[in-house]
Amino acid sequence: MSVVRRPLVAAAAVLAACDAYLLVLLAAAARRRAAYPPPAPPVSFIVLVPAHDEEHTLPTLLRSLDRADSREAVRVVVIADNCSDRTAEVARLHGAEALERQELDRPGKGPALAWALGELGSLDAPVVLVDADCEVSPNLFTALAAHAQAGVRVAQVEYVVANSDESPAAALRAAAFSLVNGVRPAGRDALGLSAGLLGTGMMFTPDVLRRVPWSDFGLAEDAEYGLHLAAAGERVVFVGEARVSSPMPITAAAARSQEMRWEAGKVAAARTWTPRLLAAAARRRDPRLAATALEVLIPPQALLALAHVSIAALAALARVPSAIRLAFAGVVAQAAYVAGGLLLARASRQMWLALLHAPRLVVSKAVLAMRIAFGGGPSDWERTER
Repeated sequence: MSVVRRPLVAAAAVLAACDAYLLVLLAAAARRRAAYPPPAPPVSFIVLVPAHDEEHTLPTLLRSLDRADSREAVRVVVIADNCSDRTAEVARLHGAEALERQELDRPGKGPALAWALGELGSLDAPVVLVDADCEVSPNLFTALAAHAQAGVRVAQVEYVVANSDESPAAALRAAAFSLVNGVRPAGRDALGLSAGLLGTGMMFTPDVLRRVPWSDFGLAEDAEYGLHLAAAGERVVFVGEARVSSPMPITAAAARSQEMRWEAGKVAAARTWTPRLLAAAARRRDPRLAATALEVLIPPQALLALAHVSIAALAALARVPSAIRLAFAGVVAQAAYVAGGLLLARASRQMWLALLHAPRLVVSKAVLAMRIAFGGGPSDWERTER
């Protein structure tokens, strides 16, 4: 029986530790929310917009950039990446610059960003990366300017779902974004850890991009580059008072390819960078770097819930009371984290009601995880229907 008991207790303890860590982040995020730098004079920015066949979504972003405060100090450059539509023309019609790249043998956002940064040459202003299907909050540039003038070298604004009221699938994604893109980076930032990168709404000073050139080309290039920065000693600061928003698929089927790409990319990033960062943390005796390395190993909430239930069931069959108690404690802690995080994010009624669909998400995530584990994940970027 001890052969079964020890692995069950160990697994339950690891999961409970994940939940405890998330609760610490929640508590830290709750304390942090009011601490923002004072307003600052305008700062010049270069906004880079990677866009692949985005002629229909691009105008919405460009109009939101035009409405943003201190827009007069901003240079907008659209990367028309391997486009077969009017993306470059639409960019120019809206007053933006357009860089056109045709390298069909090197597709993807990561290679497009590296190419565009090379084309821009010597940078004379901080670079803000925003995806073409997003909108920005009016205070984006004033908020980033305040942090830049306070000495921040890398920043990440909150990334939220724009259409949470359109369907239960979109509302459930919005709830997940509130936790992953709001509570967790805010908590890490409050603890002095790197907040991590979310793929859009990111700011980098020119010296950071020179010191750590963009060379991460995986499916989750943002997560990879965030870990690359951590290895180089750079910390991402969370700017929770500004945000970018993007519409999400309104059906679970439409969201499946996007989730597959994200999760496969995160697994690949963790496989590459976690051992490197842990080794570097040991050499430098840096617990904060170790925390950043282990952060990417925390499973999504759906898989965490499934793991708790599975361990509890196995522990009950094997009659391992300590594992049952740990699994139960983990379930309670996870529920407290989700509820507390949604309260902190002031979640809408639709987001709370969407939790009723969580069991279906758990099954979907389990199938997705199995596909990735057996090599069934995507190898290239695919467009997600909105």
